[in-house]
Amino acid sequence: MARAGFAVTNCRKRVFADIRHGNRVVRHLWVPIGRHSGQHQAAVRMWELVKRVGELLQSRFLLQAMPVLVAMLVIVLPDHSTGADPDWGRLIWRTGNVGALLLPALAAHLAACSLRPWPAALVWFAGFVAYPTVFAFMAGSVTLPVWQWVLVAGFSLAFLLLHPGARGRHDLPNVNVPPILRLPITLDGTIAALLGVWVLSATSLLASTQDAVRNQPLRVWVDWQRIAAEPGETLWYLAQFTVLAVVFFGWYWVCRYVLVRRVLRQKGIVPLAFAVVAFVAVGTPVAMGIALQMPLNIPEWTLLPSENHNPFDPDNYRFAMWISAILLPIILTVERLLAEQSEAGTRHERVRAELHLLQQQINPHFLFNTLNTLYALCLKDRAESAAAVIKLSDLLRYVVYRGQSSLVSLDDEVDYLRNYLDLQQLRFGHRCALHAKWPEAGTGLGLPPLLLIMLLENAFKHGVEPVDGACEVQVMAAIEGRRLHFECMNPLPSGQLSGTPGMGLANLRRRLELLFGQNFHLSTEQADGFWRARLELDLEPC
Repeated sequence: MARAGFAVTNCRKRVFADIRHGNRVVRHLWVPIGRHSGQHQAAVRMWELVKRVGELLQSRFLLQAMPVLVAMLVIVLPDHSTGADPDWGRLIWRTGNVGALLLPALAAHLAACSLRPWPAALVWFAGFVAYPTVFAFMAGSVTLPVWQWVLVAGFSLAFLLLHPGARGRHDLPNVNVPPILRLPITLDGTIAALLGVWVLSATSLLASTQDAVRNQPLRVWVDWQRIAAEPGETLWYLAQFTVLAVVFFGWYWVCRYVLVRRVLRQKGIVPLAFAVVAFVAVGTPVAMGIALQMPLNIPEWTLLPSENHNPFDPDNYRFAMWISAILLPIILTVERLLAEQSEAGTRHERVRAELHLLQQQINPHFLFNTLNTLYALCLKDRAESAAAVIKLSDLLRYVVYRGQSSLVSLDDEVDYLRNYLDLQQLRFGHRCALHAKWPEAGTGLGLPPLLLIMLLENAFKHGVEPVDGACEVQVMAAIEGRRLHFECMNPLPSGQLSGTPGMGLANLRRRLELLFGQNFHLSTEQADGFWRARLELDLEPC
């Protein structure tokens, strides 16, 4: 009996059915599955939406816009939580209103992230100072309060000044950064700063009320007149809260430098667990005993979490466990980031050393070729040899002074390539036809130096020198947006089945991998007796 059946396939989002008889297709039918097809397309659209949201969350746009968005949430949520109707619809409406007012500020912040320092400063001033001033003058009380604009401007300015990746690419460390970016912002300093803010806040709060411990709850947050009138009492509170801050910092110091760096690193996680329990058991009554020595304590109330005079109270131990449970994950995260930063610094130094080695391999190859060219010209004609010496001096000056830079302008690199081609034309002009097309000057874009020269050197070394008769070399460079397209074509000598670029092309590919990762395209191919090399890479503003 012959086998029969059908198979359903999906081709370009259409469902087909193949009616088979044995191994032969009898008929090919389109099956309209209606509702199921609509569900499939809806699922595909939903998946595409999820992918786009994921790409947005990983984009640089969200990173750069984060300070303004966070400031908007800080402005909206307190007002919403105290409102008469704190539901989701009201929250969305408030967020939309505040967001509409902050759109020019957001645009100015994003522009400041991509512009050069002085234009960025002008744009930032226009968005965060001039715009709210003009808007307040025109709209009166409709605009946001002054403190909210100060909050948004402060978040934006802190991001622009303190975050290294806020402006442009920072794949490799840049030594020419503002001094504020080199400030040692560490976890120790952050904890100390937060404790300092707590000490000042608690001191101003209690110093604003007479006999604040017994007159609770406090109704005045800050009374500057009373603080100025009672400096002795203010210093008395300040000294006690400073002692408490030192105790808390000591607790943090033991958690980081003893429990994490010594016990965890040297012994492991199981000894860490026992060490944490022992530290909390012994350290809690010690810390609470120090707090009980403060004159701020009274018979009916103390500074302890238990609010009594018993340092061994379970509430004190629970408080210590919570503090340790909050500190230890933060410390572990910071330690991990520090280890990764140290490893990244080591890798960067290795990359710099390898790039320098590759650069040193490039320069002798170039020098040998140009000296051979100069030697041939000296044997041929003295006038042309003098011009060649000038070209050679310009080329060597570029290699020595600009070749070690991390970024040069595209205009300078093109001038360097033109000088090199002029030098080769003096040598092979009688039999080599050169066709070159270059982009317009003044693009304001740059690239690492001495990348394109390798393709030209290979073209003359492997395509022009071995050929006895007439030949042709074509060079084309074009820019699309910020993408450079460079192409070089040279003749392939007869009998040579493939190009033999030697170490030059291998060094070029390695340099590109170290500088751009996978964000470049380098290809070579043989076609119609020519050897074609193509290079595509993204340029940077300079």
